[in-house]
Amino acid sequence: MNRKRKFYVPREDRRVLVFLMLCILVVVVVYKCLYPEGARRHDGTEFTSQRLDSFAQTSANRGLGRQYGEDNSVEGERVPETFVFDPNRADSATFVRLGLLPWQASNALKYRRKGGKWRSPDDFARLYGLSEETFRRLRPYIRISPEDAAPRHGGRPAWRTDSMHHRYPAKFPQGTTVDLNTADTNTLRRIPGIGRYYSQAIRRYGDRLGGYVSVRQVTEIEGLPEGIEEWFTLDSSVAVRKLHINRATFKQLVRHPYLDYERVKSIFQYREHYGPIKGWEQLLFLPGFLPSDRERLAPYVSFD
Repeated sequence: MNRKRKFYVPREDRRVLVFLMLCILVVVVVYKCLYPEGARRHDGTEFTSQRLDSFAQTSANRGLGRQYGEDNSVEGERVPETFVFDPNRADSATFVRLGLLPWQASNALKYRRKGGKWRSPDDFARLYGLSEETFRRLRPYIRISPEDAAPRHGGRPAWRTDSMHHRYPAKFPQGTTVDLNTADTNTLRRIPGIGRYYSQAIRRYGDRLGGYVSVRQVTEIEGLPEGIEEWFTLDSSVAVRKLHINRATFKQLVRHPYLDYERVKSIFQYREHYGPIKGWEQLLFLPGFLPSDRERLAPYVSFD
């Protein structure tokens, strides 16, 4: 009598099979989580994060291809484009092409959906997450449509309030001048061509200098309109803050706009090896200094 032979699997092999089945199950679950079917789509003016990332990479390849005269398959970092745009009309793709990160583009659209509008190019600096460097690069290309721009009419109060309850200053008439050292940011914003961003930049630069000694110094701030110094005067009674070369800390010295890291390093090396710097001959002899540095540093430097 023939008996059917039973297929026997050793216990060790059974454990291996069970382990493999569990591994396959885990892979399937992870795949489903990472690549769900029927991905949600937003309206026609907004990309999902995945689509924005994809678009950003495509823009990078195209930008590098144009830069090196090659095809669009060049790999590398994204090269932002520069062109005229209206932040109140631009879509997500436009913001990404301009160099904004996908989440920054999303912030811009959220701001607009809630009823927000940028009334002037300087107002775009308020976009959450936008760096100062990116704003300075984009500002010359920002164009606000007339229906969105802040109106400028004579005979109005110094401040107006729009439907979003933001306050905007009425601009000064031509020929008005303000003191460069004492004017606050609200006063500076009343000068044509100066908004919130540049009013703060003027005050920060003056603080780093220790005070302005010439209205021409305001032109050292990149991005201000040509001829902006015509709006300023200087009160000669306002004293500038002195920079004590032999007593100041490294951080205090390097913060000054006319002293970079290498110059400050040479000052500290001299102080450590030879003692206090006694005058301009010793200072200008140090590495990194030029004879022309004396003229612009003289109002600020003290050797006591």
